[in-house]
Amino acid sequence: MSVAPTALDRLVNAASLPTLGLELPLDNDWGATRLRADRAAGRPFGVPDLTRHGELARLADELGFAGLWVRDVPLYDPEGFGGAGSVFETFTHLGHLAAVTERAVLGTAAVVLPLRQPLLVAKSAATVDVLSGGRFVLGLASGDRPVEYPLFGADFQGRGATFRRSVEILRAAWARHTDGAGMELPDLGLDAERRLDVLPKPTGPSVPLAIAGHAQQSAEWISQNADASLNYPRPLGALRLKTREWQG
Repeated sequence: MSVAPTALDRLVNAASLPTLGLELPLDNDWGATRLRADRAAGRPFGVPDLTRHGELARLADELGFAGLWVRDVPLYDPEGFGGAGSVFETFTHLGHLAAVTERAVLGTAAVVLPLRQPLLVAKSAATVDVLSGGRFVLGLASGDRPVEYPLFGADFQGRGATFRRSVEILRAAWARHTDGAGMELPDLGLDAERRLDVLPKPTGPSVPLAIAGHAQQSAEWISQNADASLNYPRPLGALRLKTREWQG
């Protein structure tokens, strides 16, 4: 029996050559012309004009770009970081993109997992996966903005441990139970006989997980618990060394 391709499979072409995707927003030209227009419109630097975001996403899909990636920026921080990212709430935006595109993989680059309730992330991610017809990759990060953590009641120093536990909860929430049982999360006091579950279930065995950077984890942990690694733009020499590190 043939196995349906996953969203990660869609990001590799038949000849195993690299494919090209785009990080949103697509209308975020920070050149001199756009900066003058932003000032005239009273729009702060780093906050994109999103009036054509759906139109441009549809065009990218029609032109054959393999993926469209959105960032997770909970709070606009003009003093510390400048960019507002994709502006829209991540999963809401992805639901819209699922409706206006047909082929491109949709992904997060990346959701700051320790700032979010993992059961709600599991439900949101599975929803986007189903609505997009299995075109979703959940990119996850531990976060690099210390100012956000106390505002969300989270511990910045302990984000690595929180990240690991949250990934375990995601996997448990997406698991299918053929015996009528539900999720089993002993640390949360939840027994499988209680029959609590998260719906919908993903189109495949799980939503594909990609880890951005190292997320405070070892390479060994990532290789055992994730489906892919997301990295950052680097000079070709540095990228070659990074690739060899993962291959080793």
